[in-house]
Parts: sequence; structure tokens; C-alpha cells
Amino acid sequence: MQIVIEYALVVNLILNYFILKSCAKLFKVSPKWWFVSCLFGSVMAIIMPLFNFPLVVSILATILVGIIMTCISFPIKSVKDFFFYGFGLVFLTFVFGGACYMISSWFGDLSTLVICLCCAAIYFCVSLLLSKLLKKRVLDSFTCSVQIKCKGKTVEEIGYFDTGNVLYDPVTSAPIVLISKSVFEKLVGEDYLFFMLKKEKAKKLPYGHFVNVGSAVTNGEMLVFMAEKLTISEKGQHAKIFKNTLLGLSMADFSKSLNSGVLLHSSLA
Repeated sequence: MQIVIEYALVVNLILNYFILKSCAKLFKVSPKWWFVSCLFGSVMAIIMPLFNFPLVVSILATILVGIIMTCISFPIKSVKDFFFYGFGLVFLTFVFGGACYMISSWFGDLSTLVICLCCAAIYFCVSLLLSKLLKKRVLDSFTCSVQIKCKGKTVEEIGYFDTGNVLYDPVTSAPIVLISKSVFEKLVGEDYLFFMLKKEKAKKLPYGHFVNVGSAVTNGEMLVFMAEKLTISEKGQHAKIFKNTLLGLSMADFSKSLNSGVLLHSSLA
């Protein structure tokens, strides 16, 4: 019986550790007294079944254990924080517990080492999913709908407010909005290479010219031309309309990483 209890204690400690780590990554906080919290949850998980409580009492006792673990490990400053951390802890408990139960149903009783490896694998998957969701949430907060009208043609794209875009036209001091090669070809109707190889073709574009974007180490020129109108639409806000906006053809392939073909200037935010 002693071996069984020790085995159950170790298993629950491992589970609780990875649950707390995942919850901390979800809310981007550092858990305090994590070992005390894990040990408390593990001991209660062993003791409660011995009393053979009714179902309702067992549920309430489990919730109470979760509340105490939340208070021990996370900085509770308001009722909102308490519910967020508590819900995250309970949700991740179901994720890890359900996954371990499913694996046990497939392969039978597992050793402590195998459970450690399974929990580590689940934690890796949860961390990867959370990082992907966080990246998407950050990207969504900086994206908007952009309509560009140039030479009578209107193109609608996803725009991204780039705080790093501080390019200005040296002649007019106007901000330059960067566009990808695919957006350029949609607007102009020609391959961008024709303009890069024969730079005199830039004069056929509205206010078409080249701007030096090189540094002290490297040399580089960017094709810049003017759009008649640029409209920025964000959720819950009135559309912003900018006339005679300068567009710069970027050679960087940012459309895949940012899911956007237009890098808006920081001054247009």
C-alpha cells in the first residue's frame, strides 16, 4: 500500500507541476510556491478518495483544492484575476488528466518515467499552441483592412501597422507605405523586375522615382510612387482616408510572416 501511495504522489506531483507551468505560460506570470501548491494538490488527490465522499461533495472539494492552489501560486489582485487563473488551472487539469487517461486506456498502467515523458510532451504541445495563439492575437491587434487606389485601379489588402517603418521621402518628407511585390503587381499590372532593370520606367508611374534606403555598409534603392487614395478600416473605428500617399516597393518577403501585403507607416496609426 505504501508503494502505491508513493507512486500516486509522484504521479500527481508531476501532473500538477506541468499544469502550473502551462497555466503560468498561458497568463505570462511566474508561479510562486509552486512546489507547495503541487504537493498540496497531490496529497489531497490521494486523501479525498479514502473518504468515499458523495459526488457533489467530491466536486466541491476538488473545486476548493483548485481555489487554494490558485491562491498559493498566482498573484491574485482582483476577483477577475482569481476567476481567470482558476479557470485556466481547471481547464488545463482536464487537458493533462484527460490526455493521461487516454494514453493509459491505450497502453495500460504506465511507469513513472513514461508519465513524465507524456506530461513533458503534452506541456510542449500546449506551449506551442499558446505561442501560436499569442502570435496570432498580437498580429490581429496590429492588422487592418486597406484599400489602395492607384491609376484608377483599387486593390484591397490586409495592412499591418509597423512601428519600425519610419521611412520618409527625402524630397517631400512624406511617409512611405511599404507594399509587397505581389501587391505592386496587382496595382501596376506589370512585373516589378521590369522597373528594377529599366529604372526609366518608373517615370510612367505617378510621381515614380527611386529613394536611397542603403546604409553606410550597403547600397540600395527603393521604387516609390504615389497612390491616389489609401483607406484604412479598423473594427469599431471610422475609416481613415489618406490622399496622395507614397508607396514603396519592398524586396523583403514579409507577407507570409505577417499575413499582410502592406506595411503601414507608423505616422498613419
